Amino acid sequence: MIDDELDDSLTVVDLAIECLTRWQFYTWPEVQRAAQTVGPLVLEQLVSRDLWDGLTQADQAAVHWIMASGYVISGVREDRLDRDREGPRIQSLYEAAEHFTALCGDRWYPGKRERELEGRTAADFAARFTALPDGWREEAMRRALAGQDIAATIAEASMLRNVLQSAYGVVAPRAVEEETCEH
Repeated sequence: MIDDELDDSLTVVDLAIECLTRWQFYTWPEVQRAAQTVGPLVLEQLVSRDLWDGLTQADQAAVHWIMASGYVISGVREDRLDRDREGPRIQSLYEAAEHFTALCGDRWYPGKRERELEGRTAADFAARFTALPDGWREEAMRRALAGQDIAATIAEASMLRNVLQSAYGVVAPRAVEEETCEH
C-alpha cells in the first residue's frame, strides 16, 4: 500500500517535471505551480524512501536548491516574464529534479549520466578551490567576478603556484587545511 502511494506521488512529480520540460506549451500559472511544487515533492520522495540521509551534503544542497529555485521561478509574474532569462532557469530546475527523481524509482531520464559527471566535476572543483590559500582564493574570485571562467582560473592558480616555485623559488603559502594536516 505504501509503495503504491509512493509510486502515485512519484507520478505527480513526473507530471510537474513534464510541465517544466515543455513549459512553453503550458500556461504560466501551470508552470508556476509545477516550479513551486517539484522541489518539495522530490524531497518528500527521497525522505519517504529513506534515501535522504544517504545523500551527500552536496546532493542535499542540490535538492534544497531545487526547492528554492522553484519557489523563485513561481514568483515571477506573467507580465514580467522574460522567456530568455527564465528558460535556462526552468531547464536547470527540471534537469535537477529528473536526476533526483530517477533515484526514487525505476526511471531513466535523458541527461542523468551527465548530471552525475557534473556532480563529480563540481566536487573536484570545490576541492581544488578550497585547497588554494586564502589570498589565492580571493584573487581567483576577483578574476571570476571580472568575467574570467572560474574553473579555468582555479586550474591556472594551481599551476601558477607550481611555476612560481620552480621558476623563482618562491613557495606560495599553503591552504589552512594543508598546514593543519601536517602537524
